[in-house]
Amino acid sequence: MAKKRRKGKKVETYEWVPPEFDEVEFLMKDLRSTKSLIVTAGIAILFGILVFGIGTILGDLRAMGVIILFAVAASLKKIYPLLGIKESDVDNKALVGNIAIFIFLSLGVWIMLMNKPFFA
Repeated sequence: MAKKRRKGKKVETYEWVPPEFDEVEFLMKDLRSTKSLIVTAGIAILFGILVFGIGTILGDLRAMGVIILFAVAASLKKIYPLLGIKESDVDNKALVGNIAIFIFLSLGVWIMLMNKPFFA
């Protein structure tokens, strides 16, 4: 049943106020995140080639290459300051994405180099 309004009482209204948005800070954070992504992709390509070279030289110890890739992926947050990216610039969600991109891109480069069109 609907309640009847008593005369004299005011109905409270709520007005939504949007939060303050700093567009410049948003764009700067996005640029820093993109910079860390590009650096991660470059490192992944470099380590994919490096692990292929290690696998070619050592032969049977290709599993060592996978261990190296995962060790570098785990230490990406410590590698960023060496390359001019502050640890505070990369939040945890972006770091997880960068680690996934590093692993898949480096493994992709490594597998691509092991196939016939590149090296036999």
